[in-house]
Parts: sequence; C-alpha cells; structure tokens
Amino acid sequence: MALLTRPHAAEQILASRTGATRYTTALALAAVTLVTAPVGYLSMFGGFRAYDDEGSFLITLRDYLSGHPLLTPNNSYYGPFYYEVIGGLFKLLGIAPTNVSGRLTTLVIWLVASVLGAIAAYRLTRNLWLTLTAQLVTFCLLTALTQEPLATYGLIGLLLLGLVVAATFTSTRPRASALAIGAIVGALCMVKINVGAFAVLSVVFAWAAGLAPRWRRFALPAIAVVITAAPLLLMANLLDRGWVLELALLASLSAAAIAIAIASMPAPSRRPPLPATGWLILGGATVIALSLAVALAGGTRPTDVWNGMVVISVRFPQLFAWPVNINPAADVWAVLSLAACIAFARGRVAIPDLARVAAGLFILVSILLLPSSLFLLGLPLAWIATQGPPDEPAQYHRLLLPALAVMESLQAYPVAGTQLSMGALLMVPVGATVLNDGINGLRSRGSARFAPAALILAAVALVLQGFLATSQFAAATPLGLPGAESVRMQPQQAAQLRALVTAIDRDCSSFITFPGMNSFYVWTGQTPPTNLRYGVWWLIPDAVDQQAIVRRLSTRSRLCVVKNQAIIDFWAQGRPVPRQPVVDFIEQNFTDGGTYGDYQLLVQR
Repeated sequence: MALLTRPHAAEQILASRTGATRYTTALALAAVTLVTAPVGYLSMFGGFRAYDDEGSFLITLRDYLSGHPLLTPNNSYYGPFYYEVIGGLFKLLGIAPTNVSGRLTTLVIWLVASVLGAIAAYRLTRNLWLTLTAQLVTFCLLTALTQEPLATYGLIGLLLLGLVVAATFTSTRPRASALAIGAIVGALCMVKINVGAFAVLSVVFAWAAGLAPRWRRFALPAIAVVITAAPLLLMANLLDRGWVLELALLASLSAAAIAIAIASMPAPSRRPPLPATGWLILGGATVIALSLAVALAGGTRPTDVWNGMVVISVRFPQLFAWPVNINPAADVWAVLSLAACIAFARGRVAIPDLARVAAGLFILVSILLLPSSLFLLGLPLAWIATQGPPDEPAQYHRLLLPALAVMESLQAYPVAGTQLSMGALLMVPVGATVLNDGINGLRSRGSARFAPAALILAAVALVLQGFLATSQFAAATPLGLPGAESVRMQPQQAAQLRALVTAIDRDCSSFITFPGMNSFYVWTGQTPPTNLRYGVWWLIPDAVDQQAIVRRLSTRSRLCVVKNQAIIDFWAQGRPVPRQPVVDFIEQNFTDGGTYGDYQLLVQR
C-alpha cells in the first residue's frame, strides 16, 4: 500500500516545489518592478522632444474619442487597433489624453512590458537569475518609449512579448496557444502593417518547420527563401544607400542561418507540438475582422484602409529615412556566423556549451549598449537558439522565436529611432535562451555564475540609467502648462514655451503649426482649425485637398502659425520644402510676430 502511494506523494512534492518557485519568482518580479518604477517616472517626465510625435498621438486620440473616423488621409500611418485599445482605455478611465496622462499610461505599459519580458524568459529558461536579467534588460531597452510617449511602440512591445509567451504554451495548451498567437499577429497587423507582416512570415516559417517530413521538404525551403529575401525586397527602393544595403544583407544572412540550422536538424523522434492551424487562423481573422468592423462603423471607408495601412506605408521611406549606424564589418560577421552554422549543420556537431554562454552574454550585453546599433551584431547569432540540448524534446518556440527576432529587427528600417530599440526587443529572450542552454550544458557549479554575472551587468546598466534620469530631472523645471504640469525640461526651454503659449492666447483666435507640433493644442486648449495632423504633412503630396484647407483658413481672423525651422530642417534632411498650397499660404500671408528660441510665431499681415 505504501508503494502505491509513493508516486502520488512524489507528484505532490513536485507540485509544491513548482508552486514555491513560482511564488518566489512572482515576488522577485514585483520587487524589481518597484525598483524600476521610480527610474521610469524620472525618465518619462524629465524632458520634451521638440519634434513632438507625442502631440500627434495625443491629438489623434482626441479626434478618435470625439468621433472622428480613423485612417483618413490626415491620419493614416497607424492601424485602428491602437486607437481602439488605447482610446478605449482613456474612455474607460474617463480621462482626456494629455501629456501627463499619456506619459503615465506609457509608463504603465513600459513596466508591464518589462514584466512580460521576464515571464517570457522564465517560460523559456526556468532560471530566476536570467528571468530578472531579462526584466532589467527589457526595461533599459524600452527607455526609448520616453522619446515618443503614447506612441504605438509600447503596445507593439506588449504584443510581441505576449506572442513569445503564448508560443511557450503550445505543448500544453495547443488550442489556446494557437488562438492567442493568431490574435496577437492579427492585432500587430492592425497596429502597423509591416510589424504584422514580419510576424506572419515568422509564424508561417515555424509552421512549415514543424510539418511532417513529406510536407516539410517542400514547404520549409519555400518559406525559407521568402524570409531570406524579405529584407532585400523590403528595402529594394533604397538599396543604393550604403546603410540600407548593409542592413538588408545582415538581416538576410541572419535569416538564412536560421533556415539552414532548422532544415539540417535531424528529424526528432516526435514532431514538435504545433499550434492548431484552424485556431491560429481563427484568432487572427477574428481580431482583424473586429478591428476593421469598429473602424468602418466609425466612418472609415474601405479605400482609406488600403491607402492608409498599405499605400502610404510603402511610400514612407521615400519621404523620410534615418540611417542605422552600421558598416560592412557587420555583414562580414554575418557571413562568418552563417559559415559556422553550415559547418555545424554538415558535421552534425553540437555547439560547444562555452560558445553558447559567450553568444548569450554577447547578445544581452550588445542590447544594453544601444543606441550604438551593436545589437545588430547579435542577429547573426540568433540561429544558435534553434539548437536545443540533445535530450530536449522538440520545442515550437525554438522554431518561432529566432525567426521572429530577426524579422522584427527590420523595424529599424527606414527610421532608426525608437524603432531600433523595438527591433532589438525579441533578442532579449533569444539571448536568455542561448545563455541558459550553455549554462545547463556545462553542468558545473562554476558555470552557474554566468547567470548572476548577467544580472549584475543589467543592474549596473539600470543604476547608470537611474543616475542620468535623476540628474536630468533635478536640473529641469516643470513646464506648468495645462495638460503638461508635471513635464519637466530645461528652464530656458520651459520659459520659451510658456511665453509662446501666452502670446498665442493673447494674439491668436486660432493657429496652425509648421511642421506638425500638436502638443500646443493641448497646452492652449484650442481645437486645430484643419485636419492636418502629421508632423510631415508638408512633405506628403496629394494626401489631402490643401486648396480646400487654404480656403477654409482664409476666412479666419487672427489666425497664427507656430513655426520651427530647426524641426523643418530635421525632417527635410537637406531637401527643399515642397511647394504645397498651405506652405505657400503661410509664406504669402504671415509675418513675424515674435521669436521664442527655435519657435517663431507668425501673425497675419
């Protein structure tokens, strides 16, 4: 009788230990969140970017909450899912989008994304040290969210990390996992079509890699060619620029290494559990259909959906591009990594565990060194994450995660600003996975020190960030304008903005901004007199009927223009300002009404 009860007792002990481990992990994540939250607040409220993408999101969210349709020619860069979720959150909480509320919302998203990055690492490694390391690295990486509060990048980060977490449940909950993966990919498509397309390619690749051998031999090479060629096809129009060609080659070579590594793996004794295909499609189709239905019900036209989410997105690189800091040495490194991949694949030799440790540490450290673009050197090593320990059962996440990380790195094109950090995001779980594989393979007490060492490096990075954020916050002064009372900036900049807003209130019954700087509408409490919302509305030909806008503006008395030539030059990148009806109207009918630093107030002649 005692013998019969021993397995049951062992199961109880194992369940108890698992529960205790999860409880300890949860407490550790909560403690790290409490430490990072003040650093996040100081960073989020310690400055203001003059190009004011923040204001564009604030004013378009206000438009949406006021009943304006989405994806109109004036507001078509981002899909409806972002506005439906974030706008719905503001409506649910009963608060208006302002600089303060927007930054607090972004801070919460930032902290939640950091925890989600930690959960992904825990699911992949079951290592507490690496879990906390992933949380800190993710937090440091997403400091980029402070540059453009309330932008789509925070929601995209949540969705991408959620996709990784969902993939780890495929073996235990295939239907729920498939439904979640499909829904997340659909949501990504409805936020930014390029980010969603990268996710679709990665999911299809992982699906093809997990098929039965008779189907896999045809499907996998086909989709492998697609993901290898995708970077070159995406950047085809700008390949004559050195940095574009080098980035495209780096991503293509990295994708090729992943395809070769997976294609050459010996057939496992049993196929990896895959998400249920029907549920995968159902999840994606449902989210896309619901998101579009809400947008169409709000007045969006089907042609606006196509033009806004596809046509303008394809044209954007021709309007504005910001280079990645990359050189041909990165492509040489990618070629060497591809050669190593081929060598290991042909020889059917396991990757040395010490090499895994070195690769994992390199990936994580390179992410912490952003914005140097050093993280790009980690992309060619992503294929190592496909190679699990010999005794590990085939895992779906090893098919999906490396390909997803490489494909999503393409977010750095065509603008390597905040997108550069978002492109590096999924390399965090890749680095944690590779490092954990190496540590487990060494199987020695000394090897266990690598995980705490990684955590110490991440903690040092957090301390440095906290020091810089505290110094900047302490040297700044509150702006004190409506909707931005807690936003701090350099005293001179704050004084200039307050004086400009005072002049607008005194001299202008209405105003437009050139380029788009929409936070001024929050600070003045005024409603924009036109539907021009882009910062670069003056660079986009034929996007709207500007003659109609000019006729409408001509009837307004005491109309003013807020102009910032430094930001115009930033967007123009040395090109002349295109002759547009609204630009001509400004130049012909307005004169200087006062200068406030880089800002100029123009009043009617």
